[in-house]
Amino acid sequence: MLNRLLLAASLLFITVNTQAEETFSHDDWNSVLSEHVNEKGYVDYQGLKDNSAAFDRYIQRIESTSPVSNPELFPSKAEQLAYYMNAYNAQVFKGVLSRGPEQKSVWRGLISGYNFFVKMKITVGGQRTNLKKLEDDIIRAEFLDPRIHAAINCASISCPRLPQEAFLAANLEEQLDDAMREFVNSDLHVQLDQTRRTAKVSKIFKWFKEDFIQHEKSNGNLQPTLLHYINHYRDIKIPADFKIEFLSYNKYINKQ
Repeated sequence: MLNRLLLAASLLFITVNTQAEETFSHDDWNSVLSEHVNEKGYVDYQGLKDNSAAFDRYIQRIESTSPVSNPELFPSKAEQLAYYMNAYNAQVFKGVLSRGPEQKSVWRGLISGYNFFVKMKITVGGQRTNLKKLEDDIIRAEFLDPRIHAAINCASISCPRLPQEAFLAANLEEQLDDAMREFVNSDLHVQLDQTRRTAKVSKIFKWFKEDFIQHEKSNGNLQPTLLHYINHYRDIKIPADFKIEFLSYNKYINKQ
């Protein structure tokens, strides 16, 4: 009887450990962010280049494993979205490091940003793609959540603040809400001119306007505006009669 109990316990231990191992770990990425990103979201790219072991391991996992190549590791939408946002931000880091690390801006070139976001090839789960396709065809198209625009980072000053922790399925809703709330309450991204009755907002709201408008429509707003979406997350609401203008986008590198 004792031997049977020990055998059953041993099999249970093996099963539990096997299931625990069958997840995609973001621990290395969490380590990179906590060590090389400051509270402003600026990155110590040179320090990362000099101490890249954890980053290299994470990139290798991103490049070999994804929700497409290994769907069993990503059973929920939250796990899939957390993976793709972390993958995007990590591949941006890799692109910056491959350029020097970049000293001025990833947007340099004949067509602003083309070389970095389109021409530069990345690998995700064994598939070759680029940053623009990863953002447009997967993160935006498959998840339809405008909060991602406050979460993924394009290595520029005017991008949303890069967090010091990885996105994780367990608290992804809270992380996304916090990211958008911080974004629209920051003077860097939303500025009010009471005299002119104007709200100057990040160009992200211009570039991806349809994402925000469509989200409002899907939630029952028949005459949606950008202000409707922004005000969901603003501490101090913007009056409905305010005119919207767009801030210039600071494309200088977000380096420490």
